[in-house]
Amino acid sequence: MKQSILTIFFITIFYSAFPQRNQIVETKDIDHFWIAYDKLESAKTKNDSIEIIKSYYINQSTKYFKEFIKLRNFKAEEYVNLINKYPKFWKSIRKDTENVKEKINDINKILDAYEKEFPDFKRPDICFAIGCLRTGGTISESLILVGTELAVSTSETDPSELSPWLQSVIGKSEAIDAFISHETIHVQQKNKLKTLAEYAINEGVADFLSNKIGGVKINNPYFTYGQEHDCELKNEFIKDYSNNKADFSKWLFNGQNSIGRPADLGYYIGYKIAEEYYKNSVDKKKAVLKLLDRKNYLSIFRKSEYIKKRCL
Repeated sequence: MKQSILTIFFITIFYSAFPQRNQIVETKDIDHFWIAYDKLESAKTKNDSIEIIKSYYINQSTKYFKEFIKLRNFKAEEYVNLINKYPKFWKSIRKDTENVKEKINDINKILDAYEKEFPDFKRPDICFAIGCLRTGGTISESLILVGTELAVSTSETDPSELSPWLQSVIGKSEAIDAFISHETIHVQQKNKLKTLAEYAINEGVADFLSNKIGGVKINNPYFTYGQEHDCELKNEFIKDYSNNKADFSKWLFNGQNSIGRPADLGYYIGYKIAEEYYKNSVDKKKAVLKLLDRKNYLSIFRKSEYIKKRCL
């Protein structure tokens, strides 16, 4: 009996000292894409190209990329159309996508910082794959899915063939570690969202905590523009929210429809609300927990001095 108790004791100590599951950072789908891409040279017809993408990329999907395909409905024909339409872009982005493996240590350092700060931290698995130029990424429970062709674009990427909206974001997005940090916060958040205010705070919290705890600099166009137009944006947000609490069209997920100013300016409003709430909280750890629980967002919004304080 004593031996059994000792055995259980040492097993408990062992699993307390070491993680019970290994985090997966999957990059094989990037390799599969470029293998398929190279084989397109042998295609004689469009149907040949579609079959190559199917055989060497789609059908070779890791289980994580299968989930990405399901969520974003990627099709072989769409890949072929995009590769043919934007040859300069694909050639320019290849090296950066293949080098994403070199960023894994930096990403893990950020996740380590969160693990120290957040009780019950969910360390996400991450899948880097090549998408269809319409999503930087998303999450599926505790899995982060990255559209690497957008997420790693830099000033060296050639956007000259792309649409005006894509040209406005290529090379101007956050570094890949900032992107992963933001999505990792979303993995931690719980409860559902309904209103524009809640959705804006949801995104703002992800950027604010990335900056405050993850040490990631927020250098997105929405943030620079927001700081320069804070008063007018706040007044406009309050007016729009009062008119229709469920209309996101001017503030979130409006990349291709925002004219004359950066998209997703709701992120800036949410960031400022989260920042103010944290700054005014005596118990910072408790404040972080409240910011991770979406059921608190309407209350935080209604009590926010940032929102209440109108400006001219």
